Amino acid sequence: MSKFEEIFDDFLYKAKSVADVAGKKTGEVVGYNKLKYQVKQTQWDIEKAYAKLGAFVYESRKSEEDFTDLIALAISEIDLLGEKQENLEKQILACKKVIKCTSCGRENDLSNSYCSRCGNSLDDEKEEAAAAAAVEEAAEEAEQAEAETETEE
Repeated sequence: MSKFEEIFDDFLYKAKSVADVAGKKTGEVVGYNKLKYQVKQTQWDIEKAYAKLGAFVYESRKSEEDFTDLIALAISEIDLLGEKQENLEKQILACKKVIKCTSCGRENDLSNSYCSRCGNSLDDEKEEAAAAAAVEEAAEEAEQAEAETETEE
């Protein structure tokens, strides 16, 4: 093997490595932006659910009909959407590789044991961040598997 071939092979290997890293970073950015969009969509859905709840309460008071079941349904919908939004926000924090202090709300590096603003212990938040990261990783693997099956078809 000539010197030129060795240099060329080395160049190709490094170019492939750079392309792999760039592809992974692009995928991370796309995933992060997708999560941000889902959070915004969930916020809109929560606003619509609050409007529905208000309409039910208004009609209930105005017409003196019993809307208790519809009001309870609207409340449970808001609660479910709130949980969904909270989970999405945890996944965003996992993408950013930070944890949020439950005491003051400051975002901290995963390596921190205590909040950089208030000094609160971050051990519980680290466990939650690890769980959220595992959920996000499983979701990414499922998306990749789905994309691979689509390209095979």
